[in-house]
Parts: sequence; C-alpha cells; structure tokens
Amino acid sequence: MPSIRLRLLVCIPLALWALVGRARADDNAGVALLFAKNPGALSAAERQEIYKKLGLKVGEDGRSLVDESCGQEVSSEVEIKDLDGDGVDEVLITYGNTCMSGMAGSSVILFIRDQSGHYRSELGFPGVIAETRPPKGGTGYPDFVIGGPGFCFPVWHWNGKAYVHLRDEAQEKGGCAKQK
Repeated sequence: MPSIRLRLLVCIPLALWALVGRARADDNAGVALLFAKNPGALSAAERQEIYKKLGLKVGEDGRSLVDESCGQEVSSEVEIKDLDGDGVDEVLITYGNTCMSGMAGSSVILFIRDQSGHYRSELGFPGVIAETRPPKGGTGYPDFVIGGPGFCFPVWHWNGKAYVHLRDEAQEKGGCAKQK
C-alpha cells in the first residue's frame, strides 16, 4: 500500500492540473460569450487577454457573463475598429450592471494595443458612449462624450498618451450647475 506522502505527491498535482484545466475552459467559454457577436480580426490570445482584464466569469447557466464582485449577470457590447487610422484595431467595450457600474448600469472601457503588442485599458468607468467626435486635426483618437445619469456629461480627450477629462457639457440648461 502506497504511503500517504506518495499519495499526496500524486494527488495534489493531479488536483491542481484539473483546476487549471477547468479555469482555462471557463475562460474560453467567457471569451466566446463576450466576443460572440463580434470577434473582429483579433487572435484568440488577444481576445483572451482582453477578457481577463474585465474581471468577468461565466455564469452558472453557462450562457451568461457575471461580475466577480456580486455574481450578477452582465450585459456587454463589443465594438472592434481602427479608431485612430493607424491600421490597428482598438476594442471598445460597454459592459456591466448596477452592481459594478452604479446608476449608469454599464461601464465603458477602451483597449488600445501598445508597442509591445499587448492591450492596455483606457477610460474604464461607469457610463456609455453618448457621442464620438472626430479628433482635432483629423489624426489620433476621437473624443468621447460619456453619458450616464443626470444632465452633465464629461468629454474625454486623447492627449497623445492617454485619455484625459477635457470638460463637462450640459445636456440641458443648468445641467452642469453645482448642486448644493
């Protein structure tokens, strides 16, 4: 009869291997769900990289995505296109629920491929893209007007390195007036 130590040496690695295999299967299912409507020309590795950065997992039903903090179902919309005209697609994702995104009900995040070939995130806060405005001078990334609850929407501008808050715009008279 094998010793307990020998059993542990065999069983623990097998159990870890099974867990890693299940995590990979869950990640693959999550990637498939997120990019089901629009995989674009992204490689499987690029889709996997982006999925992992969102902090989502597959719901118990196997057909939905849920947030890791509340376990509530997440809606998502993926847009893949070249926003700055350099021939490389960016990935704009609107996703979320009221648990992770508050009253806005969704968050917006933009993934831009960096010089090392990996995707880094920009924006990444509650809201939706209410309007996209062409960049000044015709080159670079567009400005985004981010919609959400209320009547004062922020405008985010690409400064050549990152998106920065440019200004707030009232959506109706007094929309950006300070509340007392």
